[in-house]
Amino acid sequence: MVVPFKRRLFYFFPTFFCFFLPFGSPSNSAILSGIIIAWVITSLFNFNVIAFKKGIVNKNAWLLFLFFFITLISALLSKNKHAASFEIENKLSFILLPFLLFCFNIPIQIIKRFIVSFVSGCFFSSIILIIRASFYALNGQTDYFFYSLFSYFIHPSYYAMYLILAIILVVLFYNKWFASQKSIIYFSYFLTLLFSISIFLCASKLGLISFVIILPILILYKLKALLNTKKIILILFGFIILIAFSSKLFPAVFTRLNSIITFNVNQLDKTSIESTTVRFLIWQEALVLIKQNILFGVSVGDTNDALYNSYQQNGITGALEHKLNAHNQFMQTFIGMGIVGFFSLLLITLWQLIKSIIKKHFLLFIFSLLIILNFLVESMLQSMSGTLFFVFFYCIFNLTSIKQISNE
Repeated sequence: MVVPFKRRLFYFFPTFFCFFLPFGSPSNSAILSGIIIAWVITSLFNFNVIAFKKGIVNKNAWLLFLFFFITLISALLSKNKHAASFEIENKLSFILLPFLLFCFNIPIQIIKRFIVSFVSGCFFSSIILIIRASFYALNGQTDYFFYSLFSYFIHPSYYAMYLILAIILVVLFYNKWFASQKSIIYFSYFLTLLFSISIFLCASKLGLISFVIILPILILYKLKALLNTKKIILILFGFIILIAFSSKLFPAVFTRLNSIITFNVNQLDKTSIESTTVRFLIWQEALVLIKQNILFGVSVGDTNDALYNSYQQNGITGALEHKLNAHNQFMQTFIGMGIVGFFSLLLITLWQLIKSIIKKHFLLFIFSLLIILNFLVESMLQSMSGTLFFVFFYCIFNLTSIKQISNE
């Protein structure tokens, strides 16, 4: 069957979007926005009334629509119009991506292309970052193999999250999709190793914790038919040895984790910018603001201003100097949009996790778990890198299941 050019073009832009997502630095956000605009334009030439009617009543789409409309109303009531306009622009993907993904018939084969394209983008971005760090290392600047100096394109925590999802997708699907192509199977092992190394080089505490939580779950799921109690113990023991070996190979990374172990709530330095300490201080102020504005919030445009004022009043100079947000998406949303916005976000995240367990939808489960872990310590939806990643894959994994993707 020959696919019309307008349809192929409609499939091309999201595939290109998936590839470019791991390169989504602030300077490149205009490119991602341009790809989405082009995708929207091509959708107008592929519009189908039946598919639209089916997609527009999708409950998952309406959860995203609801969150956008609450954000819009809150933004219109904001005093800080500049921040409010950014919130509206950043959250437009909660309207556009569900429309593009739920309201058009996208074949499983095309969704597979999206996945391969995303994994390929993670591969090329990792290679570029390692080559870049090696170049600096040859000139005596080895710090470029570590944390934000390594993760040049986007924040290390977000990039580690991208790579963890890439590992999940490779482990779940590549062996089945390319069963007859041994070279690609072997290359998938290399991809998993490369992404794991890159996660450690990102040196994100959250990234490492997410990796340590999700990797054993992924392995147990993948090998569940072959496992017994003895094998599970051996796998866990091997995983502990791997972590111990990694601590010797990447000592600087594990030095950052020591701050969690040595953290003392009774000895807080309000001038600190150390991530664990400053988060605890920020969360204390966030809880106060939530209690004071529990019904409607302070508005999304004024959320950060309210936090900055609180930092200033309570002498939290480290967070104030660096203009830090709540570093917890649930708190960030609660401060800005009150209890209604908070519960709408819970429906999108926690309910998805519960639903995935009930329906035994492992891909949606592990994605929801990854998102919740990141939402707990990052205000992910305050940046395009976090918002686009979350909304796109939320829609994709609600469109299909592991069985459908694997068997087609």
